[in-house]
Amino acid sequence: MALIVEYELRTPVLRPAEATDNRIHLEEGYSTESGALKLLFWAIGEESESFQATVRDDQNVIELSLLEETVDRRLYSVTLTDRAANKLTYPLAAEHDIVILEGVVTDSTLVRARAPSREALYAYRDSCLERNVGFRVKRIYQEKERATDRYGITESQREALLAAFEAGYFAVPRDTSLSDISAELGISDQALSARLRRGQANLLAQTLGKDLPRFE
Repeated sequence: MALIVEYELRTPVLRPAEATDNRIHLEEGYSTESGALKLLFWAIGEESESFQATVRDDQNVIELSLLEETVDRRLYSVTLTDRAANKLTYPLAAEHDIVILEGVVTDSTLVRARAPSREALYAYRDSCLERNVGFRVKRIYQEKERATDRYGITESQREALLAAFEAGYFAVPRDTSLSDISAELGISDQALSARLRRGQANLLAQTLGKDLPRFE
């Protein structure tokens, strides 16, 4: 049975943002077609302009884009420098079949993830340490198998895929649009598109071949 792991990372990614009054919840990390590494994250708090200025002044950030905004939370996309991208652990986790379930940036980065085994977890930890990214395991426990665990997808990917399927997004011709589904879920078109792509890729990797890459 898979393991649920809670651990702490020491990485420079989004570190200046911890000094603001916002709470950072990591959504996804991914590579673009051009090879740039991006992070999607939620900033929860009332400050907006000062927070954006702080992140844009971060030497690890190339570009910050506001994708969505509500009363007290905002969804951002940030493009990282090569130096910061080398400290991003999403790709390292994927190499060891580890799925990031939740990430929160405070004075460190607190992560909850699913690991197939202790060996995979420790190999991932060693890869992080080799890149000078501090790694400390806080808790390891087993969890009953859920659909997300069985098929290698995150909760957000499962929610997006189910909503799209039930609305007829995968029908030919389509019965709905990306915008309609994103409005129903309360997220941006870009965030929904990313979840669908990565969710489908993970389903294929899990069902058709273990050697295919995984995406968070």
